[in-house]
Amino acid sequence: PLYAYIMFSQNGGKLQEKIYNLAIQHLGKGLTGKFIDIGSGNGVLAIKLAQQHENIEVIGIDYWGKDWEYSKSICEKNAQMVKVQNRVDFQKGDAASLDFADNTFDGAISNLTFHEVKSVADKKLVLQEALRVVKLGGSFSFVDYFFDEKYYGKESQFEQFLKGLNLEHCERRRLQDVIALPAMLKHPKILGKVGIIFGNK
Repeated sequence: PLYAYIMFSQNGGKLQEKIYNLAIQHLGKGLTGKFIDIGSGNGVLAIKLAQQHENIEVIGIDYWGKDWEYSKSICEKNAQMVKVQNRVDFQKGDAASLDFADNTFDGAISNLTFHEVKSVADKKLVLQEALRVVKLGGSFSFVDYFFDEKYYGKESQFEQFLKGLNLEHCERRRLQDVIALPAMLKHPKILGKVGIIFGNK
């Protein structure tokens, strides 16, 4: 809907930027090491993460689709514009099958990507794969439709699944409980079922 588009635009509610910043904040303070951004799109989240934390490197991965070379070059140009190209690298990849060893990264971040992954029907597996590449004790912050049964199953089953991952710390909150959303955007078909899962492995 047009209203949602306006709220997300830079000239309107700047909601997209607020969600990016929220996801980054939930990774913690004083970050160091190597981080992965899963589902980079145009690269903005990976770039913001690098801008806000000077002592990290970020790898952004995305499937991008048919014209992926073009999309990758847009990400690289965006990184150059704000002079973080030395610390941000973009690669083509599948979020359901990341091309990295277990415990590779000091942290992982993702915004509204997991539900889009076509290669697996059960999006819990995409979440599990994202956590696989994070080191023990590393931080994670993921935004997705975590309150939508269509993607993550029944509430109680998803809670059990999260417990079964044996994470050091894990919280799941509705987006509307951690960020001010206009009433219209709280509708289940827009952002009402979106949540953030964050913590440490």
